[in-house]
Amino acid sequence: VVWIALNAMACVMAAVIFSPIYRKLKYNTMAEIFEDRYDGKVRCLISLIWIIADTLNRYGVTIYAAAVIMSLLFNMNITVLIIIMAVLCWLYTYFGGLQSVALTDAAQFAMMWLGLFIGAIFIFSKFGGWQGLSAQVPANITELVPDAKSGTGWPWIIAMTLLGFPYFITSQFVMQRGLAAKTVNVARWGLLFAGILAIPMAIMEVIPGVAAKAMLTAQDIAGINPDMIGPMVYTKILPHGMLGIFFAAMLAAGLSTADSALLSSSSLIANEFYMKFFPNRSSKHYLKVNRVATIILSILGTVWAIIVPKLGGAVNAILNVVAITDMPIFVIICLGLFIRKMNASGALFAIICGTVAGALASFYGLGGVQGLAFTTATSTITALVIGLITSLMTSKAPAEEERVSKFFNRLLQTEE
Repeated sequence: VVWIALNAMACVMAAVIFSPIYRKLKYNTMAEIFEDRYDGKVRCLISLIWIIADTLNRYGVTIYAAAVIMSLLFNMNITVLIIIMAVLCWLYTYFGGLQSVALTDAAQFAMMWLGLFIGAIFIFSKFGGWQGLSAQVPANITELVPDAKSGTGWPWIIAMTLLGFPYFITSQFVMQRGLAAKTVNVARWGLLFAGILAIPMAIMEVIPGVAAKAMLTAQDIAGINPDMIGPMVYTKILPHGMLGIFFAAMLAAGLSTADSALLSSSSLIANEFYMKFFPNRSSKHYLKVNRVATIILSILGTVWAIIVPKLGGAVNAILNVVAITDMPIFVIICLGLFIRKMNASGALFAIICGTVAGALASFYGLGGVQGLAFTTATSTITALVIGLITSLMTSKAPAEEERVSKFFNRLLQTEE
């Protein structure tokens, strides 16, 4: 988990290179870049992929994670708690939109950071700091670079680093804030600040897992959902007042991701599909459509949350979907921005082939212990090779050539 902090590099790239580009192009959603640079078919396909991935993966999985945490406090059925968490998240997203999500995310992040910080202090107090804690667990538990035969060796570390790039640079999920920021500098500094905070946060997140290895026996965790083990450590260490703060923080962590995903998906439905079929309606009309979309997507995501335990738990579910769906999209954005020869046919085949190849690698377990690394490499390399080869073998139509010329001319302009 500590290696997730390498995603901070993606925040720096997003702030320095990509955010200014998006701002120059004056987009409302990330999907608009695909029609400007390629064509409407590419834009529709990617919007559809994002809607499905964000609804199931980032909304459904994180709602499940929030419910798992709450199940340790309340002796309730996990399915009932999933529904309660989903309704809470939907309510303020439905009535408040992006402003409410941005404000609640800021408060939730502060709570999440405080909770992890408090938890780390109590764990270190119990074990005598990091040295005392690491001395009570097998040496391989605290290795930053395990053997390649391990599931978290160098192939996995590289895959984790790569997966941060589409997450921070090309996803509607994150970039909707950069697109809505008042100025390019506001967007840039927000991304840089996120990258700075990611590093200590990743370290604090891994501490309860190490403590669990020192505190809990095989009998303690027999039959326990693996996603519950970290929170179980805090129930044994923290006093009641602090425990309440911690669980509020963990609940905030889940909801802050889920609400962003729900808003992102509903915005894509309204902007990328409904407006095309029903143009020139009032802003109030489109707001109603957006709100109806949040209801439908929330229901679908909640159903997915209920079946997440069958997918190997929250972390595995999230990472594999990102590897399958997001890496091909990241590839064609980079190719489109920096290689003028890249065309719509190449982009379309790159997305389809990369996504299908990644899905096959993941579902059939072709990577063995390094399954995530193999899935990431498969989807990325397939999209890159297919996109370039197809673009070199086919030519742009006159209309596409004109559109591409306008696209690059806009990139040369300065933001007003």
